[in-house]
Amino acid sequence: MRFDSKEFGGRIRDLRKKKGITQEQLSIMLNVSANHLAKVETGSRCCSIELLQDLSSCLNVRTDYLLNGDAPHNNHLRERLTFLAQELEKITADLPVWG
Repeated sequence: MRFDSKEFGGRIRDLRKKKGITQEQLSIMLNVSANHLAKVETGSRCCSIELLQDLSSCLNVRTDYLLNGDAPHNNHLRERLTFLAQELEKITADLPVWG
């Protein structure tokens, strides 16, 4: 898999817009210029590891999602929920039936 800076920037832009945040607002939160953020969003400029971490935090997503679009946290959550559902079934199966 090859890193695509335009897709990376697009994910940032899409997440920012979904949160209803302007480039100016996000740039202030990140302590970078709006011009720098605009270039990152268009893929014409990369960002530092520190900025990547800050973007991840501000946009509430994992860095691996920003970098390559993968969302393994969804798989992890699905697995966890499946496990918890199974455990809940075991617990409720042992409860007495009231009737």
